[in-house]
Amino acid sequence: MRKVVPILITWDIDPTPETTIENKKQALELITLLLKDLQMNCTFLFHANIANRLENEILLLIKSGHEIGCHGLTHGSEEEYDKMPEDLQRTYLNKATDILKNITNRPIKTFRGPRVKTSHITDKILEELGYTADCSVGSQRIDFVSSNLINVGWIFAPRLPYHPSKDNVFKRGEQKIWVIPVSAIALPFISSTLYAFKLKFMKYFFDILYKESLRTGKPIVYLAHPSEFAPQTIKIEKKGFSFGRIKTHGFSFRSRFYEKDVQKKFKMNKDLFIYMKTHPNIQFMSVSDYVSNILAQRG
Repeated sequence: MRKVVPILITWDIDPTPETTIENKKQALELITLLLKDLQMNCTFLFHANIANRLENEILLLIKSGHEIGCHGLTHGSEEEYDKMPEDLQRTYLNKATDILKNITNRPIKTFRGPRVKTSHITDKILEELGYTADCSVGSQRIDFVSSNLINVGWIFAPRLPYHPSKDNVFKRGEQKIWVIPVSAIALPFISSTLYAFKLKFMKYFFDILYKESLRTGKPIVYLAHPSEFAPQTIKIEKKGFSFGRIKTHGFSFRSRFYEKDVQKKFKMNKDLFIYMKTHPNIQFMSVSDYVSNILAQRG
């Protein structure tokens, strides 16, 4: 039997106050058309406070076969799932889940914390709410440009999808929810890496991950943001230097190394997806489909 290489393209919908809501809608429409043309199924993770303003776009994504997941409630600086008290996490996650359920009229099963932050408490609450996957861990990711800075837990987290411990989200354990890491080999397999190191590098990166998947069955998980394809037309006042801001959002200078042209960024992603499709045995799928169709067989 031919071994399937699962490819999970995940899109985080962040607040991005420098971009208008109309530009965000246009970016989502552009992505929807691209994915339809390439016959790709993906997962879109919305922070719930923006979902009501993008309801038509969400329903179109569902109609096109994509999964809608949760990316928190506000994605604000206070929404730090690695250190939020349990009662506040429960309030935020319940409210965010209810908002998304009401819009989609279906269960919400996949989560990624704002700024890819999570905890064993988060996964306990998610499991209670019926989630089956947390995509907030970057196993073996070691870079200085993440909004999560250096996360020691990531370095030692299991590389393959795993059930987390009740005491440590970065260790295997007895919780039923799956942690599905974003692909990384020191550098993360995300759009920011594409914009910094360009397409040729990312093709080579993908080839390495592809060979690993053939050997181990590990899914290839890519992370991007629709707002990357929307013009930034609203001027945002730059905030001064503070260790608190760096701890929450990472170093702002990292954006200086990225491609800035939105059309070029869109084409780079399109070309990367097309390159992925040239490989045999690949299958683009949503996170929840991966859990129910492949991980369920592992138990």
